[in-house]
Amino acid sequence: MRKLKLLPLLCVLGFALAACSKSGPASLNLLTSTLSVGYSGGSEDVSFLTNQSWSVSGSESWLTVSPSSGGASDTYQKVTITVAENAEEAERTAQLTLKAGELTKLISVTQEGQPRFTIRDFRAKAADKTTWYRLTGEIASISNDSYGNFYIVDETGYVYVYGLCETQQSTNDQSFSKLGLKVGDTVTMMTLRSEHNGTIEAGGQTPAYFVSKTAGEYKLGKKVSATKADWKELPATSSSDGQDLLIHYFPDGKRSYAAYYDYNNLVSSWVAYPLFSGNIGTNTGRTDSFSLDPLLPREKQQYNPSTYKAGNITGSFDRGHQIASADRNDIRVNIETFFGTNMTPQNHDLNGGLWGNLENKVRDWAKKSDTLYVVTGCTVAGSTGYVLDSEGKHITVPTGYYKALLRLADGAYTAAGFYFANEKPASNSLQKSMAISVDELEKKVGVDFFVNLPEATQSSVEAQNPAEVAWWWNN
Repeated sequence: MRKLKLLPLLCVLGFALAACSKSGPASLNLLTSTLSVGYSGGSEDVSFLTNQSWSVSGSESWLTVSPSSGGASDTYQKVTITVAENAEEAERTAQLTLKAGELTKLISVTQEGQPRFTIRDFRAKAADKTTWYRLTGEIASISNDSYGNFYIVDETGYVYVYGLCETQQSTNDQSFSKLGLKVGDTVTMMTLRSEHNGTIEAGGQTPAYFVSKTAGEYKLGKKVSATKADWKELPATSSSDGQDLLIHYFPDGKRSYAAYYDYNNLVSSWVAYPLFSGNIGTNTGRTDSFSLDPLLPREKQQYNPSTYKAGNITGSFDRGHQIASADRNDIRVNIETFFGTNMTPQNHDLNGGLWGNLENKVRDWAKKSDTLYVVTGCTVAGSTGYVLDSEGKHITVPTGYYKALLRLADGAYTAAGFYFANEKPASNSLQKSMAISVDELEKKVGVDFFVNLPEATQSSVEAQNPAEVAWWWNN
């Protein structure tokens, strides 16, 4: 009786053993374990063989797998991996897991990034009110932090962004300040290609809109209380007079200019810089990007996206440069001549007349020298007048302006000084009688010039009367 009851069970076990023997041990064979996909995306098939039920898993939203599961088979099966377009310039990768019973295989997917679209590429496009471009650059200056007007640069060039909003808008909603962008950050935006009076711009009547940012730092300057640098243009500095030296550089690391900044009057006492044909640069034009100096907090300097407002003094005052815009014509460093720390309230008639003529003459002299070392400064002693910047801060109106010049040519030095009251001049013509010795200028303005010259050379050249040196007036 027991033997008869065991017979069905033995039969069942026999069939099971026969089935196991036919399928063999668990196996998973994957023909392709890596996929490379272009930035535009697409679909690729992956083939595999398994005698187990299987599934594919992965968490990246930019790719899908179809089918994502199935059963055992004695022939090869395939899944189709579909990859979406990569809108970023960076390459991206993902891993999928193919699981068959207790066995797993990894499938690696790599997708290339978008081809780099540079500022040069953007500038080469035609102005267009319908085509949007993805544009990335480092912020070089911010001239209006309400509407989002600023310069960006990359290794191929620069462009002015006229209006950036947090999200896509038909008109500027003044949301730029919410983005927390600063000079040195790298920003990516979507933008139209526009022009204004022949100048290429991003944004425009329809503003650009924000995509992403990478935090960065301003790289072209530093603040120190004093310096022992042996630059020939530097006057004496002190670590105890409450003023700081703001040094700005060319992108290649060479010095552009140094400003000795007076926090009490919100102007630089002087700005010193070397000048020669090679660093004046090619004429790419003024940027007119009046902006904050990234070396100082906002409350410690002028902010003048528009002209000065009236204070307690009558008259018309320009945002006058100390290192002139035309002294740095290459666009990247021209931007930096418009920092608030380089601006002073200068009488409009002086700035547009005699002073401008002196600046032009200084550039001519520099081009005919090995180097012309220039100190441009203003005097505030005794001044009670002030104007207001765009935020209402009091900016002292200087009583006068000066230039101290040290010319190096063929190994020899000569020097000249000039001082003008900050008022409408009697004549706009630069005359020999206006030149004074550097010694006399030092007594007038209280600055010790050209301290890095050897003592004997300094004494000799600073005593020269430039009115008696023919070179200044024959060139």
